[in-house]
Amino acid sequence: MTASMTCTAAIVLLTLSIPAFAGDQPIPPTDKTRWSDESHRRLADAKRQRLMDSRFTEKMRDAQDAMSTQTNYDVLTYDIRMKLDHDVDTLYGAVKFVARATVDGVAQVEVDFNDGRQLDSIAIPSGTLSFSRLNNTVTVDLDRVYDAGEQFEFDMFYRRSIYFFSFQEIVYLTTLFEPYDARDWWPCKDRMDDKADTFFIAITVDTGFYVGSNGTLDSVVASGDVWQTFYYTEHYPMASYLFSLSISQYQVWHDEWVYNDEADTMPITHAVFPSFYSYSLPRYGILPDALTLLSEMFGQYPFADEKYGHAMSQGWVGMEHQTMSTMGTAEGIFEPDVVIHELAHQWWGDMITCESWGDLWLNEGFATYSEALYFETVLGRPFYHEYMNDMAYWGNLTVFVGDTTSYSNFFSRAQYYKGAWVLHMLRGVVGDSLFFAGLDAYANSQHRWNAATTEDLKNIYETVCGVELDYFFDQWVYGSSLPSYRWSYFQEVSDTAGYDVYLEVKQLQTTDPQVFAMPIRFRFGLVDAPDDTLVLFNDQRTQMFKLNFADEVESYLVQLDPLNWILRYETFESWDMRIVTTQEELSTPRQYLFYADTIQAKGGLDRTTYTIESGALPDGYGIDSAGVISGSSSDTGMFTFTVHVEDQQVVGYEDSREFSFNLSPTTLVPGDIDYSSVVDVSDLVYLVDYMFTDGDPPPIGQLADVDASCALDIGDLVYLVDYMFTGGPAPLVGCVTL
Repeated sequence: MTASMTCTAAIVLLTLSIPAFAGDQPIPPTDKTRWSDESHRRLADAKRQRLMDSRFTEKMRDAQDAMSTQTNYDVLTYDIRMKLDHDVDTLYGAVKFVARATVDGVAQVEVDFNDGRQLDSIAIPSGTLSFSRLNNTVTVDLDRVYDAGEQFEFDMFYRRSIYFFSFQEIVYLTTLFEPYDARDWWPCKDRMDDKADTFFIAITVDTGFYVGSNGTLDSVVASGDVWQTFYYTEHYPMASYLFSLSISQYQVWHDEWVYNDEADTMPITHAVFPSFYSYSLPRYGILPDALTLLSEMFGQYPFADEKYGHAMSQGWVGMEHQTMSTMGTAEGIFEPDVVIHELAHQWWGDMITCESWGDLWLNEGFATYSEALYFETVLGRPFYHEYMNDMAYWGNLTVFVGDTTSYSNFFSRAQYYKGAWVLHMLRGVVGDSLFFAGLDAYANSQHRWNAATTEDLKNIYETVCGVELDYFFDQWVYGSSLPSYRWSYFQEVSDTAGYDVYLEVKQLQTTDPQVFAMPIRFRFGLVDAPDDTLVLFNDQRTQMFKLNFADEVESYLVQLDPLNWILRYETFESWDMRIVTTQEELSTPRQYLFYADTIQAKGGLDRTTYTIESGALPDGYGIDSAGVISGSSSDTGMFTFTVHVEDQQVVGYEDSREFSFNLSPTTLVPGDIDYSSVVDVSDLVYLVDYMFTDGDPPPIGQLADVDASCALDIGDLVYLVDYMFTGGPAPLVGCVTL
């Protein structure tokens, strides 16, 4: 290190104590629309850019292959020792693995380590271990065979070249390992579903540097005038990609979070480039209040007995390293949405980590939605809805990443924006109480300090809410499209009381799913009463809702989803004429029985005619010009038909709707004239009334034609009397239709 650099470092490494900003109002975004969109886009692009190298697909496939071969051991502890020599741009490293066999007969284990890095040796107290390398995997031959539950350990010694970047006449080195670059810096088990319980971290650097890393800074020990070692301990389980180093001639300042009713405090540490010291004070100063607010929503900050803070890198960088996020120098990085985003990751991403990169939205969507929750609390519900509207996602990527070998699928707005909208819409579906109860159950589930999948989250919410949510997750997480609603309504004075409103909702999307099942809020502006909001569950391609209001609905004051709880396309169209009868309202026909029901339309001038446009009614059924479907039939089975209605005086006032009948077979009991399932004297009475006093006709003529003469006459009456009272022959199934 040069003398001038030493002098500069002596000045900027002064550790400053800054009073907490606990009483200050959190700073809102300076331009909400600009930053909520720009910051997420730039952050996602920056993360994605690091994946755009020729080896990305290779890394992802290697990682997927290793997922099935690394299950024979569980890492308990990493003891990471690194010496970074800036003068020769070299890192000398040693990593101690303390692990436990998960199955019997473990003689070898596989470790992830970049094949371009030099691995010098693998040692145990009694000597060295042999190993082999293939691609980015090191196969370690253990000193003996270990059975399930037995612990083993070894040290891996390696080296690699490093590069310090320059910024404003100082140098820095920061690491960003997400998703699979931890193996490029240190040998590890580079996967999210096996977090080591403890990390011991010892980083030796020139005396002019400060090192920011995970967990608690236990000590800084000098070794002569040239070297010093920073000793950190991360006491909580941590995924390999969340281990970090930030090394520079930082200016370090401290803040404090007071919690548990002022009974406890936690240090907040910010390591910034000297020129950003003053600029960072108010912008990072929102953290004490933010920690309190997010702790109230999500449960106490997970690492309260360690720390939180930021270490600076350059440009558009925002990375949620456990207990110390790495933040860039771009202006947008200092905005509250980014500061809150990275803080929220301490719960969603660090405490609970996505189990696979396909589930990345569990990290990014949750952190993005946490921004909206933060602003809802400090700036109100209207701002929350504005914030969510600014993050509307209109692309065609799925939230869940099915193909993790393509960099273009990663860190897209689908994971950030649509992921946040999934949570926003889930809140709209289940309500605030159950939504936050589900969030609490998720935070305190078996996935705490571990990893989770989308299905894990779904199962937790199903348990909390007591409802099945497959439909919701299939549509919004695994699906790529959005619903496209077209709706209209008609109002008239009710025949009973108040006003009847007919509301039709159609879904027009041509992509799957053809039908989104969602509760939709409709706001009705009433003439002489407060607005009324109803939640209607829409699960049909075309669906008619019939509503009644005591007061008249104001013209053009009906709104679909006025607060935007659904990510959607929407078109309103004026009502001309609509068939308002629904499939559910049609009565159920039966074989042989006479059927009559009416298809009704609203709108037009009541000069309407009804016809069957396509399909077919059962044989013996018909529809008249007034929309009455009637008849009887010996047919059985499903009949699908489309009814068309048209106003004869207004061109274009017409509508069509599909209906279906399922004629179930009727069990015929000969002589059961009143269709009561038994033959008794009431059948005689029924037949006498019909024949002599203009009573109702028998429901099924064939059952009344007991002598099978194909006519209903006195002969059938005599035949039935003989059967019932003198032991005459049993009734027959006749051939009369009525």
